[in-house]
Amino acid sequence: MWPTAMQITKDAVASIEYTLTDESGKVLDTSTGRGPLLYLHGHDNIVPGLEKALEGKSVGDKLEVVVPPERGYGVYDDTRTFEVPRSELPANIQPQKGMELSMRGPNGQSVPVTIVKVKISTVVMDGNHPLAGKSLHFAVEVTEVRKAKKEELTHGHAHAAGGHGH
Repeated sequence: MWPTAMQITKDAVASIEYTLTDESGKVLDTSTGRGPLLYLHGHDNIVPGLEKALEGKSVGDKLEVVVPPERGYGVYDDTRTFEVPRSELPANIQPQKGMELSMRGPNGQSVPVTIVKVKISTVVMDGNHPLAGKSLHFAVEVTEVRKAKKEELTHGHAHAAGGHGH
C-alpha cells in the first residue's frame, strides 16, 4: 500500500503559491518573486475563507477560491471612518490621500488607518482594512505540507527554514 500524501489539517504547516485579485482581475498581492507563503493551518494566520478552502488539500492541488468579505477582511464599517484636526498629527507629517498611518487606540494598541480625505483643518481617516468589503479572488497551488514543530505550535505560526525572527 502506498503512503497517502499529507493533507492540510489543523496544526499542519502549509506552503502555498498564490495570486490575489479583485473582482476586476487586478492583482492585489502575489507570492510570485517572493516565494511561497508558509502558514500554520487552523491558527488564524490567513483569512478564514481561504483557510477553509485549503482544508484537506495536498501538495500539487490547485484551486480558485472566491472569499466573500465576511470570510475575508470583513464588511466595510462606516463607523470606522472619522475626522481628526490636522493639529493632532505629528508636525513632520504632510497628510496626503492614501497615506497609511498608525494611531493609538483607546487601550493603547496600535491601530492602522488610511487617510481618505485631506481638508483645510481636518483629515478624514479610515480604520477599516483596505480590503474590507471586497470579495477576494485567490488562485492557489499547495507546494508543501508538513507537521508543525512544537515550537511553531507554541508560537502560533509557522517558521521558515533556519528559524524565526523573534
